[in-house]
Amino acid sequence: MNPLRSLLALSACATLAGCSILMRPTQASEQVNPQVDQSTMSAIVVIAGDDARYDLRMASLVRDKLTEAGFNGIRRSGRWASENEALNDICPTNQVASADGIIFVYYNQLILWDCKTRLKAIQVFGGTEAGLPGMTDRVIAYLQAGRRQSGSQSN
Repeated sequence: MNPLRSLLALSACATLAGCSILMRPTQASEQVNPQVDQSTMSAIVVIAGDDARYDLRMASLVRDKLTEAGFNGIRRSGRWASENEALNDICPTNQVASADGIIFVYYNQLILWDCKTRLKAIQVFGGTEAGLPGMTDRVIAYLQAGRRQSGSQSN
């Protein structure tokens, strides 16, 4: 076999193998903070992580799914430079907040902050398998588990 053909065949094989490794689906995952009592979360503000129309639409879809699951998904307009700035505005320290939590919606993750403790309650990473509906389902399952543990039946 021609050495040039061998080199090309080896290069093509390595390229294809590398592409298949890069294209493998990644699993969704989550990080739950055990210091947060999710049973107290009912009213949740849903905010788009970015200002693009698509991001606003994703936040709307998450809000709708929360409402369908029996939670109060709250729309809150405004622009904040960071999650902490939004948290300070929506959940002011030493004041009664109108919400129990805030969900920040990004294309590849959802982050739920607890207003009372000002801690991340859960962060869900979508990977390539979950997408927005799967990530939202994980957050809802987390919130519903808190209701079941507390025995609360309120919606």
